[in-house]
Amino acid sequence: MKRKADIRQSKPPQSKRKGWARFLTFLIVGTLSLLLGGFIAFAQYVDRVQPPEILPVADGIVVWTGKGGGRLQAGVDLLQSKKGERLLISGVHEDNGAAQITDVTGLAADLAECCLDLDYVAKDTIGNARETASWARALGYEHIILVTSAYHMPRAKVEIDAAAGRMRITPFPVERADTRKWYKSASRTKRLLQEYSKLLLAYARGRDGEVNPPELSDVPEN
Repeated sequence: MKRKADIRQSKPPQSKRKGWARFLTFLIVGTLSLLLGGFIAFAQYVDRVQPPEILPVADGIVVWTGKGGGRLQAGVDLLQSKKGERLLISGVHEDNGAAQITDVTGLAADLAECCLDLDYVAKDTIGNARETASWARALGYEHIILVTSAYHMPRAKVEIDAAAGRMRITPFPVERADTRKWYKSASRTKRLLQEYSKLLLAYARGRDGEVNPPELSDVPEN
């Protein structure tokens, strides 16, 4: 009898088990609510973000290649408008060179020769950020205009901050083909959910390791 009583006393009270269940439920619901709220804020930002009405002059201009939106043309137009000293195009395909870019965008040959840098190393967003950080560090740049898609802009800024530390970034998002609100397009919602997941991973990963400046054959004097 005594042994059975001891076994009964060793079991946790029913109220304690219910307390833990409530706590876990609250924790799960709270986490999901935060994630959902964060996604909605992210999606609303992507739908609303626009280039500044008055675009400041930066040290340099960076274009991250990708599908659609006229990114290359936007970067070239900014360079020709003297919004930056040099233009870096990151993630260029190995078959493309300055000649192809000038043909497509109408960039003057002399401007391409003096002020255009092409990055063939980057294959993804992390690579784009590292090459951007290396390029800016080699030139002593502290302020860049970043040209990429609107949905990509938040993660791009996080990745550059992780690779380069504090750098002023003026976003220049290109127009998207699908102008519908995110909640009115299943395909856009799916794409934004994927990008939001990658953004959370970028935050979790934190600061990158040492980034070595590349060797530039012609570094302008600041």
